[in-house]
Amino acid sequence: MKSLRILFTIVGIFLLDRLSKILVVNFISLNTSVSVIDGFFDLTYVKNYGAAFGMFDGMTFFIVLVSLIVFAYLIYEIRRGIHNKLITTSICFVIGGLLGNLFDRLVYGYVIDFLDFNVFGYDFAIFNIGDSFIVIGTIMLGIGFFLEEKYGIKDKR
Repeated sequence: MKSLRILFTIVGIFLLDRLSKILVVNFISLNTSVSVIDGFFDLTYVKNYGAAFGMFDGMTFFIVLVSLIVFAYLIYEIRRGIHNKLITTSICFVIGGLLGNLFDRLVYGYVIDFLDFNVFGYDFAIFNIGDSFIVIGTIMLGIGFFLEEKYGIKDKR
């Protein structure tokens, strides 16, 4: 049952990411914005040929290679099955987001980004749902490893 929950979580995140990108591509023109919350949140469709914040722009092969290595390692960690639920869930979040972006890179050669926030005059890098799950999963992973190390919190077998 646990492996089915893991699979549904990963596939659900991947499908949410794909669906959001399909909607953006079909309803927003490239390099244009639709204001959702004036001055704070726009939907802005852009093509990202790099990684986070535009790093490694044009280095698709390198980014795909690193993504596949990270994916393989995270699958290994899940299959070991020795972590607490927080770590397992966070790994699922990272895998789901990673697969969404990896799909884009392999199919299109770039990642579709569209979430555009401006907070107190700072215009954040435009990102997508997959990126959100990667960041949230990574933060959760850090907390999970901290709790596991400090308090010995693990799943009971």
